[in-house]
Amino acid sequence: MLKNLMLIDRQSQIRELGTNLNYRVLSELIRSPLTCQQLATIFSLPKQKIHYNLGKLQDEGLIEIAPDYQPNQKEIYYRATAKNYVLAYSIGLNIDDNILNNRGIINTILSNDHGLSLQDIAVNLLENSLMLKPKERLLIVTGKYNLPLVEKIMLEAGRRSVLSTLIYQEADAMRSKYEEYSLAAFNADYENFNQILSQHDVFINLNGESRFLQLSDPEKIRLRIKHFEKSRQIIAKNKIRMAIMPGLLNNTLTENSIDSELQFWQALDIDYSKLSERTTAMCKNLEDNRTFDVNSGGTSFYFEVDKITADTGSFSGSEYQSHVINLPGGEILLVPKPGSMNGSIKSSLGYAFGEKIINPEIVIRDNEIISFKAEENEHLIAKAIAQGGPEGRKVALICLGTNDNVRLENIDLSYKHKMLGLMTVYWGENTTQGGTVEGASEWFIQIEEPVITNK
Repeated sequence: MLKNLMLIDRQSQIRELGTNLNYRVLSELIRSPLTCQQLATIFSLPKQKIHYNLGKLQDEGLIEIAPDYQPNQKEIYYRATAKNYVLAYSIGLNIDDNILNNRGIINTILSNDHGLSLQDIAVNLLENSLMLKPKERLLIVTGKYNLPLVEKIMLEAGRRSVLSTLIYQEADAMRSKYEEYSLAAFNADYENFNQILSQHDVFINLNGESRFLQLSDPEKIRLRIKHFEKSRQIIAKNKIRMAIMPGLLNNTLTENSIDSELQFWQALDIDYSKLSERTTAMCKNLEDNRTFDVNSGGTSFYFEVDKITADTGSFSGSEYQSHVINLPGGEILLVPKPGSMNGSIKSSLGYAFGEKIINPEIVIRDNEIISFKAEENEHLIAKAIAQGGPEGRKVALICLGTNDNVRLENIDLSYKHKMLGLMTVYWGENTTQGGTVEGASEWFIQIEEPVITNK
């Protein structure tokens, strides 16, 4: 499979692409694999000349032998290494930044190579997920990384006579607030936000950078908790529809970042009506028996369900829909009955503070962690428990993904738990879902292919 992108970062690569013949050969090989003889026929040139040029292009990594496309054994088929070739910044660091527009290139790849209309996806999100109507008021909070999505949303909101307010909080500004603001300024900032929040119908928080910034001042933590509770009261009282996206769109030209962003847009490019129907049906099946055994590899635990809510992907009226949607949507949220969860979790991955925990093992008794270990980053579990406060050891939620447009490979960690068939165990708070746990630090462990049976 061709890569989305290859960066040209060597002078020798530029030299080979600088000849008209090599440029035209590469263009043909982007379209489809071809043999040396086929290329010679296309360009009406001797086979020996084409063979020489193919060797040069292959030496520079610009083309390769097509490993899965060899119809016969008589001749070798060549193909391009990637669909798009871009001059790397490293060659022109002394040139103005405008020489290369990363966002324009990424958007073109998503559109031309994968058939995605980012504008249509934004329309789908506004109309069929958030259910925005003309004259409603939309509040967006974002840092710089998620501006590509914000731009699409605000353009389409304006076209629909939706009144938009943007609060821009990039990482340095947030760090300054955490570390340099006086308590009075810190308090005033949150009071001002809650005043603005109360004047809107829909609130979208796209500030994924916040998950990498830790607030350590105990007085500021106390004030933040107080204002977060006030925000929840305002949202409940005013029936504000709220969407959160803790992930980030990385504006970098690498194969991994482009593939990750592709997966994100595909996860948003979903039939929200069908996603809601699927999620609601799964919730109703869980209602029939609320005591479950979970097994997967070394994982074995049981629990009783106290409450069932869901992120059905849209505010479409499902009786299970939480007041909050996490973009991309699609997840069942199970609040465990206090004291009912017992057993052990052995997983390949957990996540805390934006970092991976490799091969964590957790023992749980009466909903609380009694012991833990991990192959890598075990200290993150200890840190999460410590920062979680008095209830930092208590399991808050057990969640089941329902979005069949999400894959596990190469996607922002905050989107993974929406994948259909994935179970995620959360620590943090569940009061917004009707529970009683008020852990102050959110982290989670994922369980792939769980076997869930009635106990």
